[in-house]
Amino acid sequence: MTGRPSRLFLAMALTVVLTGGCGSNDERLTVFAASSLADVLPDLADAHRQAGGPDVVEVLGGSNHLAAQLGDGAPADAFITADAALLVGLTIVGPPIPVADNHMVVAIPTGNPGGVTSPDDLRRGDLRLAVCATGVPCGDATAARFGYLPADTEEPSVRAVLSRLVLGEADLGVVYATDVAAEAKVVVPWTQEQACPCVAYAAVALSDRGVGFVEFLAGQTAQAILTYHGFSTR
Repeated sequence: MTGRPSRLFLAMALTVVLTGGCGSNDERLTVFAASSLADVLPDLADAHRQAGGPDVVEVLGGSNHLAAQLGDGAPADAFITADAALLVGLTIVGPPIPVADNHMVVAIPTGNPGGVTSPDDLRRGDLRLAVCATGVPCGDATAARFGYLPADTEEPSVRAVLSRLVLGEADLGVVYATDVAAEAKVVVPWTQEQACPCVAYAAVALSDRGVGFVEFLAGQTAQAILTYHGFSTR
């Protein structure tokens, strides 16, 4: 895992701007990306633009839903998925490139209204538990990490689980470690070391125009941005 970038680098690469500004190319890239990348993708897109690449149009969602849309012919130049198996059957340009890893943690709303203190609370019947549904990467990773959980709600994406926690509609939930790092309204109720199975993100170009963006994601600048946002990088 790489170290944190310098303040000078952050000032240059992490300036948050709208990705619809003027790039070096009048045509914009359409990038489909797993919803768990919602906080980091704008910074990646901005750094890509500053490096001379075109602007990026972001389309975020559950990886399986995005793959289904692409399979049905939705136009896109690149796809960053949390499950490389979903690339089977898609028309791609070049091989998938590993981008970063993530892992699951138990999170609670700030203030801990449910009084959560230990892993045993995942199976307390009086608490409202939110998890991702099986069949999406975050749900499969949750099941592999924690086994069966008596969830009150199974959501289609990790962002939906995070929203339940932020809105106080769940007492605890299982989300990505990067979600906790990015959202001040949720915290972890106990120290949780990184544990696998982890979620591995892969990027693939879907058009010739998308090749440069995918290669950019594997480069030093993008990897430093991912590390800053809490992802494990290669």
